[in-house]
Amino acid sequence: MTDTSATMYRTRIACSPARLWDELTTTGVPRRWMYGSVLTGSLTEGSHYAISHDGEDLISGTVLAAEPPVRLALTFNPQWNGTVAAEAPGVLEYTVEQTAEGCELSVRITGLYGASAVSVDHDTPGIYAGLKAMLESFPVA
Repeated sequence: MTDTSATMYRTRIACSPARLWDELTTTGVPRRWMYGSVLTGSLTEGSHYAISHDGEDLISGTVLAAEPPVRLALTFNPQWNGTVAAEAPGVLEYTVEQTAEGCELSVRITGLYGASAVSVDHDTPGIYAGLKAMLESFPVA
């Protein structure tokens, strides 16, 4: 089996931690940086969340910890196809740190095996590089 044991992605983004947090946690609107998916749920500890596209859940889970704007930990149950839906969920954790130029985003995904591990390892850099590009292309005062 392939195990992510840690798919890690880290990037510096020229925006405030609050702006990054808002982009990671805003619900009900398409996320251009993540395939136009929509996040639903309250994102409070213990609550259920889902990331969907065209009404189909791609990922779902439970909020393990929410500490705005520095840490969000979620169970990560992949559902984008039948193969990954049959696999056990993992954990997704975002950590945001203030830097002199903006902030640093760390994305860590653990506990996935098989097709979901391969997919996450492949797709994570592109997804969050897209988030960085979007945030830096449309500065907000």
